[in-house]
Order: sequence, then structure tokens, then C-alpha cells
Amino acid sequence: MVINPWNSEAQNRRKKRLYRNQSSRVAQFSGKRLAFANAKQYITLEVSVNALNYFGDIAPKSSFASTDISFTRPGIGVSSSVRLGQSLSARLGFMWGRLSSSDFRVADPDDQDDVYRYARNLQFRNNIKDLSLMLVYDIFSNPYTVTLRQSFTPYVFAGVSVFHHSPQGLVPSEAVLYPDNTLSAEQIPQSGEWVALKPLQTEGQNYSNFSFSIPVGVGLRFRLNQLMDIEAEVNYRFLFTDYLDDVSTDYVDKGTLDGDLARIMSDRSLEPVDVISGDSRESLFTDATSGINTNLATYTGADGVEYVHLPGYGQAGAQRGNPGDNDVFLTTTIRLVIMLGRSPFANSGYRPR
Repeated sequence: MVINPWNSEAQNRRKKRLYRNQSSRVAQFSGKRLAFANAKQYITLEVSVNALNYFGDIAPKSSFASTDISFTRPGIGVSSSVRLGQSLSARLGFMWGRLSSSDFRVADPDDQDDVYRYARNLQFRNNIKDLSLMLVYDIFSNPYTVTLRQSFTPYVFAGVSVFHHSPQGLVPSEAVLYPDNTLSAEQIPQSGEWVALKPLQTEGQNYSNFSFSIPVGVGLRFRLNQLMDIEAEVNYRFLFTDYLDDVSTDYVDKGTLDGDLARIMSDRSLEPVDVISGDSRESLFTDATSGINTNLATYTGADGVEYVHLPGYGQAGAQRGNPGDNDVFLTTTIRLVIMLGRSPFANSGYRPR
């Protein structure tokens, strides 16, 4: 066999060059922790369906996490995540969903702890548009590329969000405001319509339609195939507002409110039927065991007009809500995760060949 000395010498030069390059990179590394490799950083596109539950002043009990499952409402979402490390990701997401509740439905008139809410008879719905930024931490880390990710991992997350909301109330077909004068549907132009409650200033308040929240939660991620995962998670959103339901503090003098519609929506205690279901509320006024004083009273408002009300409800200073706790809502999510490939934000750290 004839050995070509030129080939041998060329191979030696290539080996020396490779060795020098590797040595130079190791020298530049200087003992620091190896950066998460570019090839392992990837982005995803995610779509989700959500179920929303509300905790606040119109709830079965005046305690945190008291809700009525029958008022679970739907939502949808879209998001994108960037893999930052072996366990850490950042997720930017948008969600639309609805919250709803009703004193008539969630309060038990036979329970002395609930009868106040039943008599108050407030209700609302609210469409939430939420933009959030989360940090997601996987319990089981993935030091490999996207194709070798874990088949299953639990995870935890927390972040911040900004959301838009506008509580609405359903206008009744009749209302009692003035002595010996029940307003009929013909006298209430918006009867049967959902109207925005903030402009009516039902408590004399002027809250913002935009607010912030702190979302925190836990989830489980399952690998479906090389390109898709599915996630199931529960997410509590702690809010910086107590007006998701338009209820927080006290009743105000009806004479200070602007028009009959505002007066009607501020005090619903005298309505004879539930505005949503049409069911009768007459038992409240005829059952002596309710503990509610149903002898109607009157007061003269700041505008000089006489208004009728249920004692303990409707007049200035009477308790309408609880300002001590902000509202909360819970989101339960099923999310489909689609792998899109390498992250455009990948760093240029050293990667072993």
C-alpha cells in the first residue's frame, strides 16, 4: 500500500486547527456555567378552551373560594411560549371569557347566613379580555432538544396580566322606586336588556374598566407526538379590583343618581320576580321566618323626591357589598401546544460539538 504523505499532512493540519478552535472556546468559557444551547431553545403556539368561575360579593358565602359551579362560563385563548432553559419558559397569552352570578341563584333563603344576599337580589355578567405574561417552571426538566422533551411533567406558573372588563346587569320588566307607583316595562325603555353598570355609578363609584391581576397556578403537560403536547391547568387570578360584579361598598342616596335606570339597577331588593329566570320572589315577603323586615319604608332623597325601600337595603349607608376583599376568578384550561421550532431569541452561548 502506498501512503500519500500530502494527504496525511493535510489531515494533521485539520486536526490541529480543530483542536485550537476548541481550546479557544474552552478558554473563553472560563469556567462559567454552560449556557442553555441554541438548539434546545424553541417556541410554541398554543390554543386553549377555558372554564371560568367567579369569587366575589355575589357568591354563596362571604368567603374566599366560594362559588357556584352552575355559573361556570366558557372562554377561549391563544398564547405563545419561549423555552428559556431546562425547566423555565415564558408565555405570552390572550384570553376572552365570561363571568356571571346571581344572588337569587346562589343564595339560600332558608339559610340565615345567605338570606341577606337573597334579599339583596343583585346579578351581573362580565366579559373579560385578558393579556398575560407568565413564567412557567417544569418540575421535570428537559436538558435535551424539543424532540427529546419529557413525555409528561407537572408545572407551576405565575405572572402578571392586564384585563378589560365591563360588568352588565339585566334590566327588569317592573320596578318599585316610588310609593304607590310600580314602574312597568313601558316606563323602563331598557327593560329586558343587558346594560353596562359602570356608567350608572350604582354605588356612586367611578372605577376603571382596565385592571391588573396576579395569575398563579399549576398544570400537567402530556406529550402527544413529536410536534404537539396537551396541557391541563388551574389558574387563580388575584385581582386589583373589587368591581368585577359592580358591587363593593354601600348603597347611595337614590336622589344622587342620574335617572331611574341607575336607581333601579342600584337596588334590586323589591323586585317581585327574578329577572333572569322569571321565578317568583314572593316567599321572601310572605315568609315570617326569613328574618328580613319586609315592612316597606321611605326616605326623602337629596333631590327632594320620596323613595321606597326594604329596610336595610336601598338607603344611603346600608351595606351593599364587602370592600374588604377584592374579587378573584378561577380559570380551568385545556391547551393544545404546537412546536414551531427554534427560538429567534436563542442566545449565542458555547455549544459542544
